[in-house]
Amino acid sequence: MPYRYNAVVEHIRKRVDAGTLKVGDRLPSIRQLSLLTGFSAVTIHHGYELLESRGYCTARPRSGYYLTRISSELGDFSQDGENSVEPISIGDFPQALLLSWQNRTLNAFGAPQPSDDLFDCAELDSVMRRILRRRKLPAKDAVMGDIDLRLQIAKRAAQRGIFTRYQDIIVTGSATQGLNLCLDALTDPGNVILVESPSYFPALSSIKHRNLRVVEIYSHPRTGVDPDQFEYLVKNNNIRVALLMANNHFPTGITYGEEGMKRIVAAAHKNTVTIIENDMLGDLYYGISNPRSLKKFDSSETVLQFSSFECSLAPEYGLGWVIAGKHAQPILAASCLGGYAINDFRIQQALAEYLSCHSQDRHLRRIRDTLASRMERGLQLLGERLPAGCSISRPNGGYMCWVHAPQGFKSGRAARALHKQRVSILPGPVFSAAARSFENLFALNFSFPWTTTNEAKIGKIADSIAEIAH
Repeated sequence: MPYRYNAVVEHIRKRVDAGTLKVGDRLPSIRQLSLLTGFSAVTIHHGYELLESRGYCTARPRSGYYLTRISSELGDFSQDGENSVEPISIGDFPQALLLSWQNRTLNAFGAPQPSDDLFDCAELDSVMRRILRRRKLPAKDAVMGDIDLRLQIAKRAAQRGIFTRYQDIIVTGSATQGLNLCLDALTDPGNVILVESPSYFPALSSIKHRNLRVVEIYSHPRTGVDPDQFEYLVKNNNIRVALLMANNHFPTGITYGEEGMKRIVAAAHKNTVTIIENDMLGDLYYGISNPRSLKKFDSSETVLQFSSFECSLAPEYGLGWVIAGKHAQPILAASCLGGYAINDFRIQQALAEYLSCHSQDRHLRRIRDTLASRMERGLQLLGERLPAGCSISRPNGGYMCWVHAPQGFKSGRAARALHKQRVSILPGPVFSAAARSFENLFALNFSFPWTTTNEAKIGKIADSIAEIAH
């Protein structure tokens, strides 16, 4: 079953073949094509965005989209409904570049993790020392994690409108371990999983190692996943699980609208698809409004949500958890079969005591304010220094920004060249299971302090784009 986007592309192809559309011509307006095809304006817009990302058209402010080139591959988004491509191989990038992404102080913009200076562990360390002196043994019934810690996690979830029992929460060693357990419990090799594109790239490795097939759904850098397209894909493909990041999306930084969240959850429930929601950055929103999540609109246990303390407290105390609901026992079984023994119970006790006696909200406000300030400065610098033809996402939270450079810019090639100048970026293809998309896009981590050196690096990134723009 072809994607809806292909109907948009097929219409353009037919007009090109008929000679009524030539390079330089204006494409039909979104409203016109919506009326003609019956698809929503959002779906049409996403189709044009994909054509633009591959260099077939370009958007002009207050004017529309214009055809820029013609190719026999026009519209080759997917040949069938089950896209079996695999995630990108790490062998495609030099080892030195990969290692630089893991560095928290060098090559700031290409690091996947937030800056260390955001986190103050003094109080947590003090609590940890007290726990170690007590030598308190874990409870015998703590196979799913420390009960007090799970209670604290449930209380924090309730503040965001997610009402869950501590018995439905499983503590994990990290957020990634939580995702892996969800995949192990809910999928078998060869199953089809729906994944956002661009997507949180460490998750793509987990999917690949489990030999899962992937259907990608475009996540727009302003609005996120199109609910119409989501419903179409889960209805017409044998999809078991959908992996989505609705809050402070990595790498665009945007948050889905509430109405879109509701429709996505309803479509998943209707088509018996389980959503695994990545909420790792859910607490890192800007401003005073506490954003909703897919789990908030889940009344039928359609959504599993995983997260961790890595970005909300400190990486050193970055235990994760899964709000598992009715799936708790299968996930617990996957944990036992996978050999994930709980051996961090003292860290769990320390976290539980800290959360019960200290204000995490005060700690989070400081992190959010710092991130918002650094993001604003980064967006300002990009706006001043990037050449014409670039566009930038406007994050609602988190620490990542998504940059769309003109056609001809190859972010993978630029990443290698910039690395030699001690500047790093996260090239677009690593965020796609197809490993062919987003060649002219890249992500920047703006969680690090704005030093004179870092500001100068933005200039070097802008220069690398300008070189191909002329």
